[in-house]
Amino acid sequence: MSYNGHTRFRPGADADFAAFKTAATDYVVNLAPEERLGLLEKPLDWGLGHVGYFMAMYQLFNGLQALRLTPGDKLLEVGGGAGWATEIMASLAYRVTVIEPSAAMIDVARQRVQAHVRNYGKPEMINNVSWQCAVLEEALLFDGFADAAIFFESFHHLIDEHEALRRTFAALRPGGQIAILGDSNWNPGNRQQEEAWIAEMAAFGTLESPFTDAYLVWLLDHHGFVDIQRNHMVNGLIPIEREAEPIANFIQLHASGNNLVLARKPG
Repeated sequence: MSYNGHTRFRPGADADFAAFKTAATDYVVNLAPEERLGLLEKPLDWGLGHVGYFMAMYQLFNGLQALRLTPGDKLLEVGGGAGWATEIMASLAYRVTVIEPSAAMIDVARQRVQAHVRNYGKPEMINNVSWQCAVLEEALLFDGFADAAIFFESFHHLIDEHEALRRTFAALRPGGQIAILGDSNWNPGNRQQEEAWIAEMAAFGTLESPFTDAYLVWLLDHHGFVDIQRNHMVNGLIPIEREAEPIANFIQLHASGNNLVLARKPG
């Protein structure tokens, strides 16, 4: 079964697997000193309205809540980066296996998570988190070990989406879930989107290749996932005088521009 139509912004990235893997591995090394500060600052946003901060936090919290997890559940976090999402999941008593290709990023994340759980008087919770320095396509994972897989701002970095989803599906237990959050929905011809990704790839060499919504749904179905659900995001205090209005009036992140997707492995 094949897919006919636009797939992702940079299709066929697996043909340049080695180059994109090297760029992901060396990402931190290639940052200027002032850019490295962002690794510790994220997701904080000191701009007017703190829009970036709230959008990031809402997506993570909404995703975790929708997964209906239980403390002690085992999570596979793909592309953990500097660890701000990891520290939240660790402090909620989940057991997290993080796949991250940059050793320098893992060093930052480990220190960050250690400090975070120590502040809660729970230093032993650092033992709930483990890191593997690898891209998902080459990671060593046990079959059926995870209750859920979390891709936060990372799904568009996958070099070989078929191999990555095959591994994710195998790593999930029967009934386990996948959450794709913080990813743009590529709308072919949207020059504002495309120029930003081109500039990012030119600056760092890393893969910036978001998926169309149709291809993402097809891809999950193709690799055996069921109950595939695309979502809008709605957050905030709603005046009671507006309670009869449709949800569309309150959407903060629209599915037309964002891939906020949940799905499940059968079982």
